[in-house]
Amino acid sequence: MLTVTRRILVSAPRDSVQLYLSDLQEIAKYEPKVDAIEVSGAEQGSSASVTGRFLGLPWRGTFRFEMTKDGGYRGVMVSGPLRRMECRMILRPVIGGTLVEHEEAYELPLLMRPLKSLMRRWLDATLDNELGFIKEGAEALNRRLHLQGLEA
Repeated sequence: MLTVTRRILVSAPRDSVQLYLSDLQEIAKYEPKVDAIEVSGAEQGSSASVTGRFLGLPWRGTFRFEMTKDGGYRGVMVSGPLRRMECRMILRPVIGGTLVEHEEAYELPLLMRPLKSLMRRWLDATLDNELGFIKEGAEALNRRLHLQGLEA
């Protein structure tokens, strides 16, 4: 199993971050490995068809998403190029905002295991990039919500 975890502090309350992450369509905007996503089903048990690129190679998969009690989500690949792939967004309120932790776990086929260290470095970079977009998007949403509250 190849597991990569990254964290970032978002200067917004957990509710704003949760609202931003609850729109699964946004994944295509902040996840570098996803080009397009089509979500169907209820929020708690959504299914999503995903296409994208992994290490430059095209891929297609279907994920089952569950919203978690902490305000994040868990996505599990139910069909796709790997036997198992899982992603999680975990939200923790902290002084000054919300700590967002993102974890991805991959069960690599035997032929890809020699590339594990290269893949880890690449995944570290993609998760850092992804969390930067989430920070920007959630903080912008929080500012819009505050402005709407002032105008009301």
